[in-house]
Amino acid sequence: MSSITIKNAVHGEIAVGTVLVWTKQYTDQEVAEYCELSGAPADPLPEHLPYLLAFAPLTKLGGDLNYLSRQMDWAATRSIRRNEAISAELEVTRLEPTDGMTKIAFNARIRCGDELVITGSSKGLIVGE
Repeated sequence: MSSITIKNAVHGEIAVGTVLVWTKQYTDQEVAEYCELSGAPADPLPEHLPYLLAFAPLTKLGGDLNYLSRQMDWAATRSIRRNEAISAELEVTRLEPTDGMTKIAFNARIRCGDELVITGSSKGLIVGE
């Protein structure tokens, strides 16, 4: 059985088992700007990251791939504090070329240090690579 590999401009060669990683620590300025844009109070800054900011590093990785999600499931074990560095990981579990696109599935994780704080999965399509 041959292994399917796709090439990506940002992450290089990707196959089942590839783990894409991106680490982010939000600045107080970024959190304040998010609060302002969303209409949430920014004074004082929230102790924990707003939900969408906590998940944004996963969507950044998906954007690198030109990924369109069809399904996403997530579970969080705790809130992420504003000053914590978070590492988003997408582990490719499926690749299947089809009609000019590629079906892809991931196991997703967000870690604060070694602690797993968000887990989930997603499946969808990579378009226009």
